[in-house]
Amino acid sequence: MVIGALIIATQPVTAVLAIALIAAVVIGTLLEPGIGLIVTLIAGPWAAWMNTYAPGLLPIDAGQIMIGFTLGAWVLGGLARREFVIPRSALLIPLLLFVGWAAITMLWAPDLVFGLPEVIKWIEIILVMLLAIDMAQRRGVQWILTGVFATAILQALIGIYEARLRGAGPLGFQLSAGVYRAYGTFEQPNPFAGFVGMVLPIAIALTAYYVVRGAWCVITRHRSRLVHYAVRMTLYAVVTVLLAAGLYLSFSRGAWLGAAAAIGAVIVFAPKRLWIGLALGAIALIGLIALSSAGLLPSAISERLADAGTLLEIRDVRGVPINDANYALIERQAHWQAALNMLTDQPWTGVGFSNYQPLYEQYRLLNWPMPLGHAHNIYLNIAAETGIIGLGLYLLLWISIFVLTFRTIRRAQGLDRAVAVGLMGAWVYLGTHMLVDNLYVNNTHLMIGALLGLLSVIAARTQSGRRSPIFNI
Repeated sequence: MVIGALIIATQPVTAVLAIALIAAVVIGTLLEPGIGLIVTLIAGPWAAWMNTYAPGLLPIDAGQIMIGFTLGAWVLGGLARREFVIPRSALLIPLLLFVGWAAITMLWAPDLVFGLPEVIKWIEIILVMLLAIDMAQRRGVQWILTGVFATAILQALIGIYEARLRGAGPLGFQLSAGVYRAYGTFEQPNPFAGFVGMVLPIAIALTAYYVVRGAWCVITRHRSRLVHYAVRMTLYAVVTVLLAAGLYLSFSRGAWLGAAAAIGAVIVFAPKRLWIGLALGAIALIGLIALSSAGLLPSAISERLADAGTLLEIRDVRGVPINDANYALIERQAHWQAALNMLTDQPWTGVGFSNYQPLYEQYRLLNWPMPLGHAHNIYLNIAAETGIIGLGLYLLLWISIFVLTFRTIRRAQGLDRAVAVGLMGAWVYLGTHMLVDNLYVNNTHLMIGALLGLLSVIAARTQSGRRSPIFNI
């Protein structure tokens, strides 16, 4: 003890605080793996930042260290207590089918260095989902929501600081003097926006839920819980504003389109009667079109989305003149063509999971020698790497997720239903944004695994089909 005190006394204050924090995390995770999961979600998005500003500091990034330690503490702790049980999930089989096929494609992949980490990434999605299920069953869904929102809020605050308060940043992200695109610790605006945008519809759904609950208390004069609902509504409203601000300041067109689709999904599925939701969604869409036609949308948004139609257009860009205005768009479409060339060459089996980048040189267009790491369209990327079989299994997985979420919305009530509606928005967001990107980067997959676990828990406990009168519009 004396020696330990002397060592601490001779160290800088920051080192002592870091050691104390690490010790607290280690002890907390050993006592309750759920704490480790929350820390994992928070630490995960710092991988790109560490690779940029502290390369070599750790053998692997902090998020991967934490998830390995947390999973180990979870399994070993359960075995020591003789009560470890692998949780069940309706999504386990479609996940295993896709991951299994992705692993099989490693047999003909030319570069395992690229493929194996991606297979491990999808295995981590499964394991995080199972851990989240166990934590939510023991501690409640609020534990997962705490980790999800704490992580997203931190990233949004960092992005807001980078975009408007710091006054300096990468030249490639500069919009005007002292104004930059937000990128958080992702070191790129698009994946940062994808991470924040995935959580935004959940915050919107919970805000709306507590608004309705508060209004119900006022109407029925049951005001004993009104303060509680008002506090929760304010809290989630602040979260929503922060996440929306971070997403807006990213100036990511894919994220903006994804957010619009996600908000539309929340509007459609929030009412108990689907036809009412569809009517509200149609009204919202007509209103958005009217605002755009009247030129009432903010100029930054209207100008940024002026070519949104061509953003999703697949075309042959060989020989297309390139300029500053269309460079990013043509570059993305050139990478789509490279993916289609791979798919044409190996239509059923693909070229090997996560081997788009090492094989890009063989399939690229003449004017685009630099690979971007992926095809900037997850569906084309999966098809190129795992073939029609892999794409079919990937779509089967996401169809299973959407179907399970829809059934949960129809059966759940109260807070569970609000979370399920928000999750539907999250899936719609991912599906839309990944038409122009690949968001399985910088440990975002850990967050996706946690959200899948959240969905699995809510779905499992809403099998009775009970309905909530608070959403009977």
